[in-house]
Amino acid sequence: MLKNCLFVIALAILAIPSVVTAEISERRLLALEEKLQANFRLLEMLKRFTWGGDLRTRYQHDARDSGGSNVLDRNRFRLRFRLNGNVHVYKDLDIGFRVVTGAVGSQTSTNQTLDNGIGNKAFDLDRAYFKWNPKSFKVQGGKFSVPFMKSELIWDSDINVEGVSEEYSHKSGDTQLKLVLGQFVVDEINPGDDIYLLAYQGILEQQTKFGKIKFAVAYYDYVNHEDPATAPTSFGGASLNPTTSEVKIVDVMGEWSEKIMGRKLQIFAEYAQNTGTLATGNADLDTAWQVGAKYGKSGQRFGDFDLKFIYRVVQSEAVLDVLADSDFNGGSSNAKGIETGGSIGLRKGIKVAFTYFNTVEERGDRNDRQTFQADLKFKF
Repeated sequence: MLKNCLFVIALAILAIPSVVTAEISERRLLALEEKLQANFRLLEMLKRFTWGGDLRTRYQHDARDSGGSNVLDRNRFRLRFRLNGNVHVYKDLDIGFRVVTGAVGSQTSTNQTLDNGIGNKAFDLDRAYFKWNPKSFKVQGGKFSVPFMKSELIWDSDINVEGVSEEYSHKSGDTQLKLVLGQFVVDEINPGDDIYLLAYQGILEQQTKFGKIKFAVAYYDYVNHEDPATAPTSFGGASLNPTTSEVKIVDVMGEWSEKIMGRKLQIFAEYAQNTGTLATGNADLDTAWQVGAKYGKSGQRFGDFDLKFIYRVVQSEAVLDVLADSDFNGGSSNAKGIETGGSIGLRKGIKVAFTYFNTVEERGDRNDRQTFQADLKFKF
């Protein structure tokens, strides 16, 4: 009997460490499982986040002659850095942002000039928006890129609108139709009525055996721009010529593209007219137009290239010049001239680009401007 009791006691003593070990192992497995689940949640979150950006270093020379005298001869070294991110929240919902260098509050330039005794450079919020994209519809809100088919005749490439846009697209065979609407805040004025933009554009894209054709008609209505109390001498840090003209622009664009010798050739034209009531004496200064061509594409591999040439005319009341191309004629309207240039790839994501502008006044005293830009660009 005593032997049996001792045997049972011995078994119990031997079993206790096994039970304890099992409990410890179970706790460790639970802790490991919780840790793995946390890591999986983190990985799922990171899978929904994408990011990118670019760096551009630039040499720029500006020259201006007025009345036979040289009034500007300027050399600058400049840089631009942009970092953007996107969070894929749901299947049809994204939230995006971008931060950039540039003068704080400037709408048409993200450049920083190397100056100011090697001082620090400003960094600013460039985009912050949501994009809801259920099937054929797309709605964007916040601060985001211009949603229209566009050129720098009306929109500088650095412009990001502020407000809401809606887009509907429909594709049937080789034909695609788009309707884009926009309601944007332009400037808040006190006293005076706020300036805002109501925009409408229809786009047709047609693939043919002779190439791809794109055609767009837009109407841009800058509401309250004509209010005398709303016509400031500056606009988001940019200088303006005070005017009480309405700005209601009809814009017609056309583009043909096709591959020629393995590279894409684009030929395009655009005509814009301000149909609003203009200030006294400016009734015949309401038109802007351009024609141009671009060949090739660079930045994918070493040796690929692109070339471009544009001739442009912009009368003084045709567009809202503070939002148009800030490099053509120094960002001012009442100009005509050329933009030409090209770029060549060094390797994927890296290229060298050159651009040259030569403009004169469309009306009035002759005022010649030349701008040359040499860029080294990195995209990641």
